[in-house]
This record gives sequence, C-alpha cells and structure tokens, in this order.
Amino acid sequence: MTRPRLILLNGMPGSGKSTLARRYLADHAGVLCVEADELRRWIGGDPAHHAEAARHLSLALARAHLEAGYDVVVPQLVARLDQVARYEDVALEAGAELVEVVLHGAVVESRVPDEAVEHLVEHAHGLADVVAARPHVHRLVTRHGDVDIAYRDLLDVLDPDVPA
Repeated sequence: MTRPRLILLNGMPGSGKSTLARRYLADHAGVLCVEADELRRWIGGDPAHHAEAARHLSLALARAHLEAGYDVVVPQLVARLDQVARYEDVALEAGAELVEVVLHGAVVESRVPDEAVEHLVEHAHGLADVVAARPHVHRLVTRHGDVDIAYRDLLDVLDPDVPA
C-alpha cells in the first residue's frame, strides 16, 4: 500500500483550486477535501475573524484523515512559507507525503472586493516567494473555462502511472 498524500493545491483566487479539488474528489474514493474558507463558516461570528481557527481545524482534519490512511486535498492560497511548513509538518507526522501543486491562472477579479486588492498583491508576492523557496513544487497553468485540460495536467502530476 502506498503512503497517503496531503495534496496542497495552492494558487491565487480564481486559479481553479476548488474546482480541481472537487473534480479529484469525485473521481477518487476516500479522498477528503478540506477547505479552510468553508470551515470559517462553521465558526460563529464574523468569518473574517476566524482565519487562524479555520487553519487549525483544517490541519487537524487533514491529520486525522491521513492517519486513517487516506489522501487529503487542500485547495488553499498559502502565500507564506511558515504556513506551508505547517502542512508539511502534518504530512510528516501522519506518515504521509506532501504534494505541492501551484496553479498559475488568471485571478477572477469579480471575486476580489476593491478593499482586498492590496492584500491580493501581497499574496501574489508571497506565493512567488513560496514557489521560489520550494523547487519541488509542481506548477500547472490553468485557463478559465478549460477545466478538462487542467484536470488532466493535475492527474499527470498526482497519478502519473494511471492512463487518462
């Protein structure tokens, strides 16, 4: 049996992280998809105030599922090396492999409120730093509306021995 994998689908908003994660989930029994942004809504009060609590929950869920022997996919913008290290630590502690995939695609501007544009630029610079510091990261280019090609490219990374 192979080691379970923590698959970190990283990228800017609108790059296709959640779309590809849901597609992978649908095609792979036993895989858990953990979205910290969704977990924020599970916590009472303003979700904007619960980023750290949601990250903590996502890491705990990932760890538990990995320890049970199953893969976990995390579609999340992770633009800081210390945050990537948290996912790496969880994978190591659970005896799993961390597979990092960064999606490069157009940001869907309609999903970014005007007051968040400056934050978005900071995240873009942070993501570039993450990619530069972690040379084993797999890079995939995504194009809006071209989910089938992006998914095939993702499968080439995650399941290279399985014919598409």
